Amino acid sequence: MFTSLDLANHFGLKILSGDVTALKKPVQVAELDRPGLELLGLFQFHAKNRIMLIGNKEVALINDSDPDFIYKNCVRIANKECPAIIVTHNNPCPDPVLKAAKDSNCPLFTSTADTSRLMSDIYIYLSEALAPKTALHACLLEIYGIGVLLLGESGIGKSEISLELIKKGHRLIADDRVNIAAVRGKLIGTCPESIYGMMEVRGIGIIDVARMFGINSLDKRTHIKLVINLVQFRQDEPMERVGMKTDRYEILGESVPLVKLPVSAARSMAEIIEAAVTNYKLKDYGYDTGYEFQRRLSELQEKREMERQNAEMAVGVKTNVISMNPEPDVPLKPVAGINVLTHKLVSTTKVVATAEQNAKAEYEKSLQDKNKPVTKKEA
Repeated sequence: MFTSLDLANHFGLKILSGDVTALKKPVQVAELDRPGLELLGLFQFHAKNRIMLIGNKEVALINDSDPDFIYKNCVRIANKECPAIIVTHNNPCPDPVLKAAKDSNCPLFTSTADTSRLMSDIYIYLSEALAPKTALHACLLEIYGIGVLLLGESGIGKSEISLELIKKGHRLIADDRVNIAAVRGKLIGTCPESIYGMMEVRGIGIIDVARMFGINSLDKRTHIKLVINLVQFRQDEPMERVGMKTDRYEILGESVPLVKLPVSAARSMAEIIEAAVTNYKLKDYGYDTGYEFQRRLSELQEKREMERQNAEMAVGVKTNVISMNPEPDVPLKPVAGINVLTHKLVSTTKVVATAEQNAKAEYEKSLQDKNKPVTKKEA
């Protein structure tokens, strides 16, 4: 259970009011409020179980208003369900607020931090502290920047495979037990404090990962994005062959991609897991190898079908079989009396002479001139 005192200790808040019982009030929600409307008496949408922050605007409003009116509203704000009231910017606590907090035994703190920044920091902190949590028997590593959760029955070799991955330069988060929290839609995995940096290897015992492989081989937390389930290899058990199907694994209401990998002595599981993580990153960036393979098959089928159709058309051209008939099984029949010529076509173009005829006439004339007898007068 997370209490108001835990919040004060984490953020260094100064206690102005509240006994031990009040400081042990549980904080149930991560949301915070600034009670500007409540100070004016508007409680229609007031959330009783939220932490209240009083900043510069609220202090100015209190100082400019009737103290009795503000006191009555502050009593309603400092109800039994209110986990705490925090005055920020190191402002002096207004008297009506202090009096109402003491009368209601409500935890009252003061802080030197800025209101907006403190609100953001508290929300982030509470969203993790109050997040739903669980623990799994598994190994958690960061491979290529991706949080990978290794599942599998006891003795299948999760720790040994993790050791191989660490030797390849990847980081160990937790071995054998993983604490998981659902924080703002993300699964955050951490290691229990008692076994942080430790690893159990059958036949050797407990080893210190940081001392053996360096401090860079460890990390405290990671965002779980992929789950790999290690199973015993069985010849008769069907396995995914193409990669078109993506299974999901649900943890605390959040689902992540699941890859099932068969384990056998002949397989290098560390390299196969690296390939699985790389394939996941490709899918995350928009490239799916399974769909790419299917696209190639479709293109090849279309290409072969086109080649077959072209071949059939080429065979038709070679045998001079050219038909414009939309129904080739029904022969075309000419219709009598349509488009029949009733008169003989006569050309209206008159050919006077051709070049060959002209040349022949000139040749014959020249022969006649040579054979013609010469008269006395011409001589």
